[in-house]
Amino acid sequence: MKIIWSKKAEYNFDTIENYLKHFWSPLIAQKFIKDILHIISLLENNPSLGKYNPKLKCRSIVISRNVTLYYEATQDYIELIAFYNNRQKPIDIFI
Repeated sequence: MKIIWSKKAEYNFDTIENYLKHFWSPLIAQKFIKDILHIISLLENNPSLGKYNPKLKCRSIVISRNVTLYYEATQDYIELIAFYNNRQKPIDIFI
């Protein structure tokens, strides 16, 4: 199944990776990338793995206790909508 990254997901991913490299360590950033790739490979095999959120009309899956991935699955592709830092204020994540 094809994986499509939205601009928001790319930006969130880069922001989180840069934060981890700068404030934690490159090793932690590499683990984050490895975890993301692992979850994406799981989603390719089972797109309905995440929990459906009727309010947002998409699915979500927890990457780590601090990061959640929001995505939409169709028959042809999976669109990664956004990575969300769970420590942020709960504002509209799709802005």
